[in-house]
Amino acid sequence: MTEIITEEMHQLKQIIMQTISKREMLKDEMTEWYNRFPNERFAKLDNLIVIDSMLSELDSNYKRLWDFHNRKAKSS
Repeated sequence: MTEIITEEMHQLKQIIMQTISKREMLKDEMTEWYNRFPNERFAKLDNLIVIDSMLSELDSNYKRLWDFHNRKAKSS
């Protein structure tokens, strides 16, 4: 089976990769924060929550597009 990847899907993949990179940087910052300030809330925790939510939304959008464009090929 040949997977169909549209331009929109390709762009979503790029955005997902960029967002994952931002998330990883924030997670590294959070680790450093808690090493230095173990009893204080991470100052950018809200940003991490927003990024996690964005990733979930991006992933869902990609899956919907993938299912739409590839279900015919899958059922053949």
